[in-house]
Amino acid sequence: MWVDPATTWDGGALGRTRSALTETGVKLIDVEALWLGNGSRATDAQKLILDAGLRLGARNVLVVSRHDDYAASLSQFRELCEWVGDGIRINLEFGEFTPIKSLSAARAFIAAVDHPAAGILIDLMHLNRAGDALPSLDSELFSYVQACDFLQSSATMTGADYIEAAVDGRCPLGEGEARRGDIEAVCRSGLDVSLEIRSKALRDAFPDPMERAQQIRQRCQRSAH
Repeated sequence: MWVDPATTWDGGALGRTRSALTETGVKLIDVEALWLGNGSRATDAQKLILDAGLRLGARNVLVVSRHDDYAASLSQFRELCEWVGDGIRINLEFGEFTPIKSLSAARAFIAAVDHPAAGILIDLMHLNRAGDALPSLDSELFSYVQACDFLQSSATMTGADYIEAAVDGRCPLGEGEARRGDIEAVCRSGLDVSLEIRSKALRDAFPDPMERAQQIRQRCQRSAH
């Protein structure tokens, strides 16, 4: 669930979203995206996202760092964890486009935060770009995974090229060049799976978001089986 206080998330959004979730029975894996930056304290906008996640019954919050001060980012992340207590998991997403680019760097960051609410979100595309192997998903560090397929050409991209590949070049499971074993391990795990599949080809072919979501679901189910 995307929560953006600067654009679409107005005063009535929480109530409307809660009503929609009740009517449909949909459960939220996460709310996102919360960006670390601008000092060592949690901001009001960050707390709004956390509170929305708690009120909507989301299981996780997705956090990405763009902080240029490592110590300050640790302090800010720790305060986010303290704000929610044990009500929700606060998951750091690592990737080429952030200061925390690898799984090992994410592990070190979360170890330094040292709070039970702190976890790590693995995105298969970012894991591949970092050159990391998929870890054991039985660890308490992981409460969900972002799954997708992609082309291996993204593994050497940097900067805007990599961001473009991540935003426009993903594809349903089994339709790209991701390590098949990683996809199978994610599908076999007991974790929640978020299908992070941004694709210009899919947007062009299926401009209606409902139809596009159905296509992604059907095609990923075929891969999982």
